Amino acid sequence: MSALSFLGLAMKAGKVAVGEEYIAMAARDRKARVILTASDAGRNALVRAGNASDAGRCPIAPLPFSSEELGAALGRGPVSAAAVTDISFASAFIDKLSAESGGCEDIKAALDEKNKKARERQKEARRHERNLRRGGKK
Repeated sequence: MSALSFLGLAMKAGKVAVGEEYIAMAARDRKARVILTASDAGRNALVRAGNASDAGRCPIAPLPFSSEELGAALGRGPVSAAAVTDISFASAFIDKLSAESGGCEDIKAALDEKNKKARERQKEARRHERNLRRGGKK
């Protein structure tokens, strides 16, 4: 599965925000995990994506795909920027992108670390829930 088809899968799962307003809203709410920009995105779109990245403290990954290719993968018209809102999808997408085109090692390492911490928190929450059902102490 290519990186773009994987991004389409994330879109169908509802884990991708498309459009400047939705990206900014996801970033402000700290839900955006990585912001993706097309290779032919305009200067204003890049500035807005950078502002959203700063607001949400999430990395920006420049893609080697054009806005037409990115839009086709997401089932839309040309898309210059998108944000992945799920840490597992974001980490897996960057892994696939890195394997296909190289680069993105710093983003990949940061997302892998966040994904690891998120999984640890989920495991701890499940253990805590089991203890509550059994009446045990934490």
